[in-house]
Amino acid sequence: MIVAVVAEKPAVARDIAKALGARQRGEGFLHGNGYVVTWAIGHLVRLAEPHEINPGWKHWRRELLPMLPERWPLIVSDRTREQFEAVRRILNDDAIDRVVCATDAGREGELIFRYLYEATGCCKPISRLWISSLTPDAIRQGFQNLRDGHEFDPLAAAARGRSQADWLVGMNLSRAYTLTCGMSGEDVLSVGRVQTPTLAMVVERDLAIRAFVPEDYREVVATFVPVSSSAPSSREKEQRYQGVWFRGERPEAKAKRLPKDGQEAEQIAARARTGQAIIESCKAETRRAPPPLLYDLTELQRHANRLYSFSAQTTLDIAQKLYEQYKLISYPRTDSRHLSTSVARTLGTIVAAIEETYRDRLAPGTGQPSLSNRFVDDSKITDHHAIIPTPVPARTLAADERKIYDLICRRLLMAWHDDHLWAVTTLITTIHTPKEKAAIVDRYHSTGTAVEQIGWKILEAETDKSVKKSSSKRKPAKTTPVEHAATEEDTEQSLPPGLIVGQPQHVLEARAVVKQTRPPPRLTEATLLTAMETAGRQLEDKELSAAMKESGLGTPATRADIIETLLKRQYLIRDGKTLNATERGIRLIETVQTPIKSPVMTGEWEARLKRIQRGEGDFSGFMAGITSFVTNAVALALAVTRPALSPGPLAINGEGIASPALEPAPQRPPTPVDRLHDLLQNEFRLPAFRPYQEQICRTVTEGR
Repeated sequence: MIVAVVAEKPAVARDIAKALGARQRGEGFLHGNGYVVTWAIGHLVRLAEPHEINPGWKHWRRELLPMLPERWPLIVSDRTREQFEAVRRILNDDAIDRVVCATDAGREGELIFRYLYEATGCCKPISRLWISSLTPDAIRQGFQNLRDGHEFDPLAAAARGRSQADWLVGMNLSRAYTLTCGMSGEDVLSVGRVQTPTLAMVVERDLAIRAFVPEDYREVVATFVPVSSSAPSSREKEQRYQGVWFRGERPEAKAKRLPKDGQEAEQIAARARTGQAIIESCKAETRRAPPPLLYDLTELQRHANRLYSFSAQTTLDIAQKLYEQYKLISYPRTDSRHLSTSVARTLGTIVAAIEETYRDRLAPGTGQPSLSNRFVDDSKITDHHAIIPTPVPARTLAADERKIYDLICRRLLMAWHDDHLWAVTTLITTIHTPKEKAAIVDRYHSTGTAVEQIGWKILEAETDKSVKKSSSKRKPAKTTPVEHAATEEDTEQSLPPGLIVGQPQHVLEARAVVKQTRPPPRLTEATLLTAMETAGRQLEDKELSAAMKESGLGTPATRADIIETLLKRQYLIRDGKTLNATERGIRLIETVQTPIKSPVMTGEWEARLKRIQRGEGDFSGFMAGITSFVTNAVALALAVTRPALSPGPLAINGEGIASPALEPAPQRPPTPVDRLHDLLQNEFRLPAFRPYQEQICRTVTEGR
């Protein structure tokens, strides 16, 4: 009896064959020792395109929508037909007794195998190889513990449901909106179950930034030094600290803002220069941060983007290479940040393989399996455990590969460290100004931080430390009576020691600082990944919210591809680390109906797919619901008034919402220059011009 093994990629097939002793080469397979190991090349088999199901669907016509297939034929592309034929011959060979599915252990890997198995017409029993590492020992152990393929029928049903649902949404709504908007050729619009809500989040942020009008305001900043300080001038600087005036009892950000005309701010600053200062309260609080959880793919992508500006796709490609080629890390396409108890028992061997580089920064007991349930929890393992190194010693790696591997090693070693502790001191200094009837009391807020225990942060990547050091060492520039400052929050400072309640202070200076409100920050790949992962957390329905917390928009394995697809289709562009929506992307989101661009829809589908995957849901009912949704969505799309989606300007209305400029505005006499501000406030309902707008408007109205 011979066992056929189907891997997802040739490289993985070679690793499996080597571990099993199948060393003889054939056309599209390896064999020996009772095994024939063959491979797919990603998706050897795919769902048919519309015209491959119904020749009439080749034409893009409104009356042909929606396209609702009664059957779902599978197609083998010409590019991969040779390998498909090799797999088909092997699976249907009379000598083959059983088939082992050895594709990636997840939803997409299961779909690749099931489509291939179905297309070959094979009916032989299936076993499932389910492993999280490609080391020879892990492969051999996995083959000793093969699982019945029918255990994964619910996973296959969920994968099939996701695939067919994406076909129905993408094929129908892309055509519907393309026809509605009069597009053709290369300008066809792409609407997708996951990509469209993802694009909508970037568009919403970009429109909020466009509509934002900065507002100037004042803050009063005073510099204090203890009255009793007799230190020389060189030491006096170490005794200084700054405070920001605030109104009322709580030093919130809004309580520190003063009108932009500066009159009140100057009055407060003048009082500070002549009043008597004293420390009213001094509260110290120790805060702690436990070691961070281990990496899942999304967290690894986020961290690499923040530290090294790696795109999500770059990080995934490197991690996949570390897993498949070098065998240095466990399966990377995981959504778990925990380990199982069985894996925890192997950590000593893993630490022994990686500890040399970090030896002077290891905590006592590092490598022992007695990690807390913060890291080891069998109930929180889904398809795979968190990303960790393997016991394989690292060979020479390229610079970027070394960075990702280093992050994964550091994150594991942090788990044995103590919490990071730091003290936060909050100081309220009052300035009393005598008056005839009653003294005026002004309050100033100061905060200072100091590390008490470095803990796990001793293992932070060097880039982390350099960023934190540079941010904490920022100092205010030399001041003038009215100073323009950054729009950031108060600069971090280290408060001098020995400050106590009731201690008199001398006011060295007090100044009014001009500040400006800031728009929301643009999304980076790191923040977009977070938004995709947590897209439904504000949903009122707890079940939908839980589903979104688990998977959000897309899965860890697909989010990088979704972002790259939006970039390739020119709905997004990269600008340094930020992602910006293009005019084409904005117009698409302005056009599509709300359910299609809302994470609610994806949450509902993901909740049902999760139930199917657990064996609790009904595949037929799910597909019937998708069919009904697509039918209604197509009708809504075709009823939309045709917008102008070709390149052109956006009109920003009085509420800051962008809409396509469908037709030129009627001609009217130009506004006199001296009425520009009246026009801005009365007609556009905006309090002030954005940067450069006033100059441009004046130039136009003066005929230049």
